[in-house]
Amino acid sequence: MSVELKKAIESITPDLLQGYLESQSWVKDGTISNKAIIWHRDNVDSYSQEVIQPTDSNIRSYEQRLIEAIKSVAEFESRTVLAVIDDMLNFSSDLIKVRVVHPDVEGGTIPLEDGVLLIEKSRDLMIASTLSTFKKQKVFNGSRSQNAQDFLSKLKLGQTEIGSFIVNLISPIEINTEIQKDSCETSLARSVTVNLARSLTAISEAMNNYANSKSVFDFEETVTKGVSANLCDALIGLSGRAKTRRFSIMIKAGGLEPGPIHYSDNYEFSSQSIPNLEAASEYLKGRYTVRNFEVCGFVSVLKHLPNEDNGQIIVKALVRGKIKSIAIQLSLDEYWQAFEAHKVGNEIACIGTLNVSPKSAQLLDPKGFDVIERKGGIFDDET
Repeated sequence: MSVELKKAIESITPDLLQGYLESQSWVKDGTISNKAIIWHRDNVDSYSQEVIQPTDSNIRSYEQRLIEAIKSVAEFESRTVLAVIDDMLNFSSDLIKVRVVHPDVEGGTIPLEDGVLLIEKSRDLMIASTLSTFKKQKVFNGSRSQNAQDFLSKLKLGQTEIGSFIVNLISPIEINTEIQKDSCETSLARSVTVNLARSLTAISEAMNNYANSKSVFDFEETVTKGVSANLCDALIGLSGRAKTRRFSIMIKAGGLEPGPIHYSDNYEFSSQSIPNLEAASEYLKGRYTVRNFEVCGFVSVLKHLPNEDNGQIIVKALVRGKIKSIAIQLSLDEYWQAFEAHKVGNEIACIGTLNVSPKSAQLLDPKGFDVIERKGGIFDDET
């Protein structure tokens, strides 16, 4: 027996093997001296398939009997023993595998600083997915809820693997009552896993759209699907300090909680996708640029110092359905036109590059300044 197989076998408990067999539609068909359970398939065509599961780990031949049982399962499933053991070990947990690919990790090692960053950003990925499971928002700052913190404290870091370089994140499934099993309620672990898959699907689709449209507003609708700036930053970090590594995220649902996730189980990100993720992150943080944006609204503030040949106005205008105060630098002639428009209650309009940050907005390189005259007097009743 190989060292790898022996180490894996040591982690298979009788309850774990029994749970796996039950989840794969094996049926109990008797016992042997209270030391083993006989299992068969539940249909006539494959009833001859048999697994003898040892239930007493204290018997002298327990390890050999366990290997024979797993070999029987592997033969029926047409898979390797190690593949079946891997599924059994992760039976009670959802598994997220983060794999990075780059020439400097092909030997199964990774530069220390990047290795630390990889673990840190893998953790941040799960934090972002957990927080957006409870509440959908663009950015998460500050303290976390107790429910979120309790769940995050139960996550585990599995052994890293050679395969370019793989980090295993283990999310234990907790189904505490028969009521939960019978009513098919979803565990928090599975809810977070589904939310992660949903958000990765949404950001992948939005990045494809953004690559063609160059409109940051393509990222707006991703928020309702669990995407946040925190998630984008975690994904960016997985590409390494130089942002040059390709990486993938594989999601494997534990068998303890039945039912499909309904999303892809593998997501690929190239180094070329990093600028798009950065654009998404900046937009969700409230920092973005829109070219050829038309500002149309009322002047609320005017600023002009003596001897200056320009002036600044603040315009209250709609941006994506929300009122923003937009600063615009105008020539002196246009400034005085805006001044008169403000006096009589007319709107102004001009086009430029809208630069937005969380606390301010500015229209750069304004062109086509115009005053939109109101019909009737400023105090006339509207009809």
